[in-house]
Amino acid sequence: MSAIESGQKASIVDHCDEIRENLKNVQKKDRQTRVYLGRIYETVLNKFETPLNLRLVENNMSDANLLENQGKFAEERKAFMDNYVSYQQLLEETIAIDCKNEPEKFYDSLKLTRSGRKLLSRNVTKLRELITEQVKIVLHIKEIL
Repeated sequence: MSAIESGQKASIVDHCDEIRENLKNVQKKDRQTRVYLGRIYETVLNKFETPLNLRLVENNMSDANLLENQGKFAEERKAFMDNYVSYQQLLEETIAIDCKNEPEKFYDSLKLTRSGRKLLSRNVTKLRELITEQVKIVLHIKEIL
């Protein structure tokens, strides 16, 4: 059972329908964002990182930093996809809870859902950092060639 305050409990009960509708909107927007980001990550990996590394290996010019970055990117991309599925399940479960009759359960579920969303945000940040690092490595290789 959660340590929900009586004011929070009353607010959840009073605004239950509005809260659930807002969560459905968040779910829809998050789904669109996941598709968008998923395509970008897929493109970066399959149209940029992998072909570049293969080309460098074929020409006996492989770079350990590129290979390492590609591996990290692939791992983080998988974590993003896995964490998104978990987050979506948590969000669906939260939306399904009758917050008028079970505000404590709803609140606890919402806290878990927020944690899942924060984890996704960290995945996105890490993937951006890895893309930036990839560009830096490529520019460095270009300079020395």
